[in-house]
Amino acid sequence: MATESELIAALSRIFMRGEPESLIVGIGDDAAVVKAHLTPIALASDMAVEGVHFDRRWSSLYEIGAKITSANLADIFAIGGRPEYLLVAAALPREFTVEEIEELALGIFDEATSVGAHVVGGDLTHADQIVLSISVFGSVGDPILRSGAKVGDDVVISKLPGESAGGLHMLLRGTLDEKSSEHRNPTVEYEKAQAISAIAHSMCDVSDGLISELTHIASASQVQIAIERELLALAPGFDQLEQIAVENGGDIWEWVLHGGEDHIFVATVAGGSKLPTGFLRIGSVLEGSRVLVDGFIATHEGFNHFD
Repeated sequence: MATESELIAALSRIFMRGEPESLIVGIGDDAAVVKAHLTPIALASDMAVEGVHFDRRWSSLYEIGAKITSANLADIFAIGGRPEYLLVAAALPREFTVEEIEELALGIFDEATSVGAHVVGGDLTHADQIVLSISVFGSVGDPILRSGAKVGDDVVISKLPGESAGGLHMLLRGTLDEKSSEHRNPTVEYEKAQAISAIAHSMCDVSDGLISELTHIASASQVQIAIERELLALAPGFDQLEQIAVENGGDIWEWVLHGGEDHIFVATVAGGSKLPTGFLRIGSVLEGSRVLVDGFIATHEGFNHFD
């Protein structure tokens, strides 16, 4: 069993690598200090609890760290921002070792570093299970809001949703292979969020399910969003995901429409806009205030922590 000092020292060795010039005071003091921004600051935070958001039966500590970090980073990209600094608070079991915290920290570090962001501080305590809370700070020019969708917009996605839900289905059936990798540690294509930011009227990170996120946009923008399954089926990877569903008793449309934790990006753009590479049109924005799938009202609102 490692002491708190040993765990903090291990974290410092990892997170103090390659500190940016904009960092005035880093890890080791009561607070981090960074140079002031001339542009607005975007802030987001997320908490993950073992047994609720991740399961160590099938996820490594590295995967857990990377996955929770990517969820936070995606929120900043979804508003048109660029992540720069992270604060990480962790509650860990008393028996946690230095080797275990290094693996967890490396997952966080590698994911943050992939977008040029840096962990500059946090907190550490003990609990019966792992709890991670990450706050991320970044710069943003003109924020892209959920309330920005306009009648006549196209609805577009950066990637097929549902792979994470399909992966969870496989894990619950005892299959631990590449088919479940997108649930254990989803591939988040941050560069696509940056690419669409120049033309997006509204945007969301799909964390609680596609219909859930579109419901947020429709409500905030006071518009009706109509999507078509035929268009979603054109997304790369759909046939492979459908085959997995058929072979393993899953529901492809439940995964695609209501599965969460894919961290793809859904946006609305002016109708007929030239889309960045990889984006797919899946529907349109109409007058009204609801979400339709193939003309029928979508009533499922995605994952709710308190259901």
